[in-house]
Amino acid sequence: MNTQLRAEFLKQRTTRTAVGMLAALLGLVVSAIAVHAFGLPIHSVGSGSNQLGIFIDVGENLGSLFAALLGAMAITGEIRHGTIRSTLLGTPQRGRVVIAKAVTALVLGIVFGALAAGAAEGAGTLFLSIRNAPLHVTAGDYVLLVAGGAVAASLWAVIGLGVGAIVRSQVPTVVGILVWVLFVENILAGSLPAVGKFAPAAQGRAIAGATNGTVSAPAIGFVLLTLYAVTSVTLGWVATNRRDFA
Repeated sequence: MNTQLRAEFLKQRTTRTAVGMLAALLGLVVSAIAVHAFGLPIHSVGSGSNQLGIFIDVGENLGSLFAALLGAMAITGEIRHGTIRSTLLGTPQRGRVVIAKAVTALVLGIVFGALAAGAAEGAGTLFLSIRNAPLHVTAGDYVLLVAGGAVAASLWAVIGLGVGAIVRSQVPTVVGILVWVLFVENILAGSLPAVGKFAPAAQGRAIAGATNGTVSAPAIGFVLLTLYAVTSVTLGWVATNRRDFA
């Protein structure tokens, strides 16, 4: 198992995918925070709840989204390029391959989530000070956002891996994740809030400290998002064991 883990981490270190996605994530986070900080009326960014809401919506949401995409690409990329065959030849126990990829995705998700949340906080604090808007986010809010963003993104990375293992094809997987996070969950939150608050993205926001449109408790959000992650990777494990990669 240790050999397989080292192999998966080596794949991430020696390809440009993870680094490129991380750079794109941080650039997008800073840009989105700038749009909110300078584009919204001062009364919309003046309260602590609004400021924290912006930090969570940008930092946690984007961190989790990119982590999910990275997790999905960890397996769909190999399937697309055919390298999954050599991976499975080297480790015939397919379950070990899925577990190793899940652990790798989990670790990288922590990095993506923490950096995205930290970038949102740092850029938001700077931009609001430039605009002379008083900052009302507490130190505890900052800590919860970074820690919660890291945890949420790590679980979303595992969810993305599971979805990728089930769907197998890279483009439909990536498009499906984007559509779900950016459109479906927003529709549920607006039209069916009683259902939307139990959706996966809502749990990520709850873990990071959001209360609007969520289950309102970080611990409950963590439990529910963990269940989503475990279910997703388990179904991916079953699909990987049953399908032919020849």
